[in-house]
Amino acid sequence: MSPEAWMELGLIAGYGVVTFALWRTPVLFPFKLITIYIHELGHALAGVLTGAKIQGIEVNANEGGACHLTGGNMWLILPAGYLGSSIFGSTLILLSIIPSTAKIAAVVVCVALALALWWAKNWLLRGLTIGFFVLIGLTWWFKEGVGLRYLIGFLGTMSALYAVYDIYDDTIRREIKHSDASYMAEKTGIPSIVWGILWCLFSCVLLSGAVYMGMRLKT
Repeated sequence: MSPEAWMELGLIAGYGVVTFALWRTPVLFPFKLITIYIHELGHALAGVLTGAKIQGIEVNANEGGACHLTGGNMWLILPAGYLGSSIFGSTLILLSIIPSTAKIAAVVVCVALALALWWAKNWLLRGLTIGFFVLIGLTWWFKEGVGLRYLIGFLGTMSALYAVYDIYDDTIRREIKHSDASYMAEKTGIPSIVWGILWCLFSCVLLSGAVYMGMRLKT
Protein backbone atom coordinates (compact mmCIF):
# COMPACT_ATOMS: atom_id res chain seq x y z
CA MET A 1 0.00 0.00 0.00
CA SER A 2 1.04 3.56 -0.61
CA PRO A 3 1.97 5.93 2.23
CA GLU A 4 -1.25 7.85 1.50
CA ALA A 5 -3.29 4.69 2.03
CA TRP A 6 -1.59 4.01 5.37
CA MET A 7 -2.20 7.62 6.40
CA GLU A 8 -5.87 7.25 5.55
CA LEU A 9 -6.11 4.05 7.58
CA GLY A 10 -4.42 5.80 10.50
CA LEU A 11 -6.85 8.71 10.21
CA ILE A 12 -9.90 6.45 10.35
CA ALA A 13 -8.36 4.50 13.24
CA GLY A 14 -7.77 7.84 14.97
CA TYR A 15 -11.45 8.73 14.60
CA GLY A 16 -12.27 5.42 16.28
CA VAL A 17 -9.83 6.01 19.13
CA VAL A 18 -11.23 9.48 19.76
CA THR A 19 -14.77 8.09 19.71
CA PHE A 20 -14.05 5.41 22.32
CA ALA A 21 -11.82 7.65 24.46
CA LEU A 22 -14.36 10.45 24.68
CA TRP A 23 -17.54 8.36 24.46
CA ARG A 24 -18.73 9.08 28.01
CA THR A 25 -17.62 12.70 28.08
CA PRO A 26 -19.67 15.82 27.23
CA VAL A 27 -17.36 16.50 24.27
CA LEU A 28 -19.11 14.00 22.03
CA PHE A 29 -22.61 14.56 23.37
CA PRO A 30 -23.95 16.46 20.30
CA PHE A 31 -22.35 13.93 17.94
CA LYS A 32 -23.87 11.02 19.89
CA LEU A 33 -27.30 12.60 19.57
CA ILE A 34 -26.79 12.93 15.82
CA THR A 35 -25.89 9.23 15.55
CA ILE A 36 -29.04 8.39 17.51
CA TYR A 37 -31.02 10.54 15.09
CA ILE A 38 -29.51 8.68 12.13
CA HIS A 39 -30.66 5.41 13.73
CA GLU A 40 -34.22 6.72 14.03
CA LEU A 41 -34.06 8.20 10.52
CA GLY A 42 -33.31 4.69 9.22
CA HIS A 43 -36.60 3.50 10.70
CA ALA A 44 -38.43 6.49 9.22
CA LEU A 45 -37.05 6.06 5.70
CA ALA A 46 -37.81 2.33 5.72
CA GLY A 47 -41.30 3.26 6.87
CA VAL A 48 -41.77 5.73 4.02
CA LEU A 49 -40.58 3.15 1.50
CA THR A 50 -43.08 0.59 2.79
CA GLY A 51 -46.08 2.89 3.07
CA ALA A 52 -45.94 3.91 6.73
CA LYS A 53 -47.15 7.27 8.02
CA ILE A 54 -44.34 9.02 9.92
CA GLN A 55 -45.70 10.91 12.92
CA GLY A 56 -42.35 12.20 14.15
CA ILE A 57 -38.84 11.49 15.42
CA GLU A 58 -37.55 12.19 18.93
CA VAL A 59 -34.00 12.42 20.27
CA ASN A 60 -33.75 12.98 24.01
CA ALA A 61 -31.05 14.31 26.32
CA ASN A 62 -30.83 10.89 28.03
CA GLU A 63 -29.44 9.60 24.72
CA GLY A 64 -32.66 7.83 23.84
CA GLY A 65 -34.63 8.16 20.65
CA ALA A 66 -37.85 7.06 19.02
CA CYS A 67 -39.48 7.02 15.62
CA HIS A 68 -43.27 7.25 15.80
CA LEU A 69 -45.01 5.72 12.81
CA THR A 70 -48.05 3.70 11.84
CA GLY A 71 -48.28 1.05 9.14
CA GLY A 72 -45.47 -0.09 6.89
CA ASN A 73 -43.54 -3.33 6.75
CA MET A 74 -42.02 -3.99 10.17
CA TRP A 75 -39.79 -6.71 8.73
CA LEU A 76 -37.88 -3.91 7.01
CA ILE A 77 -38.51 -1.09 9.47
CA LEU A 78 -37.14 -2.84 12.58
CA PRO A 79 -33.62 -3.64 11.27
CA ALA A 80 -33.38 -0.33 9.38
CA GLY A 81 -32.24 1.59 12.46
CA TYR A 82 -29.05 -0.38 13.10
CA LEU A 83 -28.38 -1.24 9.47
CA GLY A 84 -29.25 2.25 8.28
CA SER A 85 -26.66 3.70 10.65
CA SER A 86 -24.09 1.25 9.29
CA ILE A 87 -24.88 2.07 5.67
CA PHE A 88 -24.93 5.82 6.32
CA GLY A 89 -21.70 5.78 8.31
CA SER A 90 -19.81 3.54 5.89
CA THR A 91 -20.92 5.68 2.96
CA LEU A 92 -19.66 8.83 4.67
CA ILE A 93 -16.31 7.17 5.41
CA LEU A 94 -15.87 6.23 1.76
CA LEU A 95 -16.95 9.65 0.44
CA SER A 96 -14.73 11.50 2.93
CA ILE A 97 -11.55 10.09 1.34
CA ILE A 98 -11.55 12.64 -1.49
CA PRO A 99 -12.30 16.35 -0.86
CA SER A 100 -14.66 16.63 -3.84
CA THR A 101 -16.78 13.66 -2.77
CA ALA A 102 -16.67 14.86 0.84
CA LYS A 103 -18.72 17.83 -0.35
CA ILE A 104 -21.27 15.42 -1.85
CA ALA A 105 -21.37 13.63 1.51
CA ALA A 106 -21.91 16.96 3.26
CA VAL A 107 -24.94 17.60 1.04
CA VAL A 108 -26.28 14.13 1.96
CA VAL A 109 -25.85 14.94 5.65
CA CYS A 110 -27.65 18.27 5.18
CA VAL A 111 -30.57 16.50 3.46
CA ALA A 112 -30.74 14.08 6.40
CA LEU A 113 -30.72 17.02 8.80
CA ALA A 114 -33.46 18.77 6.81
CA LEU A 115 -35.65 15.71 7.33
CA ALA A 116 -35.06 16.13 11.06
CA LEU A 117 -36.54 19.63 10.88
CA TRP A 118 -39.57 18.15 9.10
CA TRP A 119 -40.10 15.18 11.42
CA ALA A 120 -38.71 16.43 14.74
CA LYS A 121 -41.09 16.15 17.70
CA ASN A 122 -38.93 18.01 20.23
CA TRP A 123 -36.87 21.20 20.29
CA LEU A 124 -33.68 19.40 21.28
CA LEU A 125 -33.56 17.69 17.90
CA ARG A 126 -34.47 20.90 16.08
CA GLY A 127 -31.75 22.87 17.87
CA LEU A 128 -29.20 20.10 17.31
CA THR A 129 -30.02 20.06 13.63
CA ILE A 130 -29.60 23.80 13.23
CA GLY A 131 -26.29 23.63 15.12
CA PHE A 132 -24.93 21.00 12.75
CA PHE A 133 -26.11 22.99 9.72
CA VAL A 134 -24.00 25.86 11.03
CA LEU A 135 -21.02 23.58 11.76
CA ILE A 136 -21.08 22.06 8.28
CA GLY A 137 -21.49 25.51 6.70
CA LEU A 138 -18.53 26.94 8.60
CA THR A 139 -16.36 23.93 7.80
CA TRP A 140 -17.29 24.17 4.11
CA TRP A 141 -16.51 27.88 4.02
CA PHE A 142 -13.31 27.93 6.11
CA LYS A 143 -10.22 27.68 3.89
CA GLU A 144 -12.30 26.33 0.99
CA GLY A 145 -13.52 23.32 2.94
CA VAL A 146 -10.12 21.91 3.88
CA GLY A 147 -11.54 20.45 7.10
CA LEU A 148 -14.81 19.22 5.64
CA ARG A 149 -13.58 15.74 4.81
CA TYR A 150 -12.32 15.30 8.37
CA LEU A 151 -15.70 16.28 9.81
CA ILE A 152 -17.52 13.96 7.41
CA GLY A 153 -15.05 11.14 8.07
CA PHE A 154 -15.49 11.51 11.81
CA LEU A 155 -19.30 11.57 11.56
CA GLY A 156 -19.20 8.48 9.35
CA THR A 157 -16.83 6.55 11.61
CA MET A 158 -18.82 7.42 14.72
CA SER A 159 -22.13 6.43 13.11
CA ALA A 160 -20.76 3.11 11.87
CA LEU A 161 -19.06 2.28 15.18
CA TYR A 162 -22.14 3.32 17.13
CA ALA A 163 -24.22 0.87 15.12
CA VAL A 164 -21.81 -2.00 15.87
CA TYR A 165 -21.57 -1.11 19.56
CA ASP A 166 -25.32 -0.59 19.96
CA ILE A 167 -26.13 -3.93 18.33
CA TYR A 168 -23.61 -5.71 20.54
CA ASP A 169 -24.76 -3.96 23.72
CA ASP A 170 -28.49 -4.42 23.10
CA THR A 171 -28.54 -7.96 21.74
CA ILE A 172 -25.31 -9.91 22.34
CA ARG A 173 -23.87 -8.67 25.64
CA ARG A 174 -27.34 -8.52 27.17
CA GLU A 175 -30.94 -8.59 26.02
CA ILE A 176 -32.73 -5.26 26.15
CA LYS A 177 -36.50 -5.44 26.20
CA HIS A 178 -38.27 -3.24 23.67
CA SER A 179 -35.18 -3.13 21.44
CA ASP A 180 -35.46 -3.58 17.68
CA ALA A 181 -34.01 -7.09 18.02
CA SER A 182 -36.48 -8.08 20.74
CA TYR A 183 -39.39 -7.00 18.53
CA MET A 184 -37.92 -9.01 15.65
CA ALA A 185 -37.68 -12.00 17.99
CA GLU A 186 -41.37 -11.61 18.84
CA LYS A 187 -42.35 -11.47 15.18
CA THR A 188 -40.20 -14.37 14.01
CA GLY A 189 -39.62 -16.63 17.01
CA ILE A 190 -35.88 -16.34 16.35
CA PRO A 191 -33.96 -15.23 19.49
CA SER A 192 -32.85 -11.61 19.55
CA ILE A 193 -29.22 -12.64 19.96
CA VAL A 194 -29.36 -14.33 16.54
CA TRP A 195 -30.62 -11.13 14.95
CA GLY A 196 -27.95 -9.22 16.84
CA ILE A 197 -25.16 -11.44 15.53
CA LEU A 198 -26.45 -11.19 11.94
CA TRP A 199 -26.80 -7.41 12.11
CA CYS A 200 -23.43 -7.05 13.80
CA LEU A 201 -21.72 -9.13 11.11
CA PHE A 202 -23.39 -7.06 8.39
CA SER A 203 -22.26 -3.83 10.05
CA CYS A 204 -18.68 -5.04 10.55
CA VAL A 205 -18.39 -6.23 6.94
CA LEU A 206 -19.80 -2.94 5.65
CA LEU A 207 -17.43 -0.88 7.80
CA SER A 208 -14.42 -3.00 6.80
CA GLY A 209 -15.42 -2.75 3.15
CA ALA A 210 -15.66 1.04 3.31
CA VAL A 211 -12.21 1.30 4.92
CA TYR A 212 -10.72 -1.11 2.38
CA MET A 213 -12.23 0.70 -0.61
CA GLY A 214 -11.09 4.01 0.81
CA MET A 215 -7.54 2.77 1.09
CA ARG A 216 -7.70 1.46 -2.48
CA LEU A 217 -8.65 4.96 -3.62
CA LYS A 218 -5.40 6.21 -2.05
CA THR A 219 -3.14 3.65 -3.77
